[in-house]
Amino acid sequence: MAAMTVRSTVAFDPATAARLERFAKRWGVSKSGALRRSLAEAEKNNPPTSSEAPDFSAMTPLQILDWLAGNPQVPGGWGDDCRRELAEMREQDAQIEEQRARDRGKVAEPSPPYST
Repeated sequence: MAAMTVRSTVAFDPATAARLERFAKRWGVSKSGALRRSLAEAEKNNPPTSSEAPDFSAMTPLQILDWLAGNPQVPGGWGDDCRRELAEMREQDAQIEEQRARDRGKVAEPSPPYST
């Protein structure tokens, strides 16, 4: 299945256009491929600073939390939505597991509170 593409038009000065063409030929890829490869290398060699948010939509919750742990200088509130979502998911999972256990007869229904 072909990857989705976004068509863009860019304008280069002649020297940059020639450089892009040279890299594309050297690497045996299209000019788009050379540009993608160059951008990937640039991002790898210049990771976001703590004041720049990475693309959280492309990360798993654990990757997000790892990034947050490694960048403690982030503005207050960053990660709160993720933490809240994970807590809700854990609560839902716990409720599902409790219901399954009750359905299997392994856990008795909670008894009503004692009256005094």
